[in-house]
Amino acid sequence: NGNSISINNDAFQTFSRSSFAGVPNLFWMVILVGIPAYVFLHHSRWGRYLFSVGSNAEASRLSGVNVQRTIYMAYTLSGLCAAFVGVLLASRIGIGNPTQAEGWELQAIASSVIGGTSLFGAVGSVHGPLLGAFILATINNGANLLNVNAFWQRIITGVLIIVIVYFDGLRRRGK
Repeated sequence: NGNSISINNDAFQTFSRSSFAGVPNLFWMVILVGIPAYVFLHHSRWGRYLFSVGSNAEASRLSGVNVQRTIYMAYTLSGLCAAFVGVLLASRIGIGNPTQAEGWELQAIASSVIGGTSLFGAVGSVHGPLLGAFILATINNGANLLNVNAFWQRIITGVLIIVIVYFDGLRRRGK
């Protein structure tokens, strides 16, 4: 019914608040997802297919790529990663709330675009969005320290996306 669920399992909550070798467990989860994602995208046939379909689905189909299966795989992996983040978020805050990460779509897109991923397709990496996320978190933390309203922070993020996409479009036209 869309209600929040309180999580009272101490082991579940302790995981997200603990650290290993002086590094928080949640950062280890970034490594746990980032390394296989890098290998998948940059060193496998499926990763090349994914970039190909993202760039030009029809040319990929004519080259023998099963476009429908590649798109299905992309959405499945995206959903799996979103579920993993949901579990980690519930572990961190101790509540299962269906609207907890509402609005994070903009943050994810902004992190990717800031990190060099093109919204036009075929350009991207794993480390770029990670760097973009760190930059965006720094901007948001700075805005919080300056007492900038949360709504204005979203507007700033949206404007940043528009500016970067505009310059990416100019760069693509220049080639």
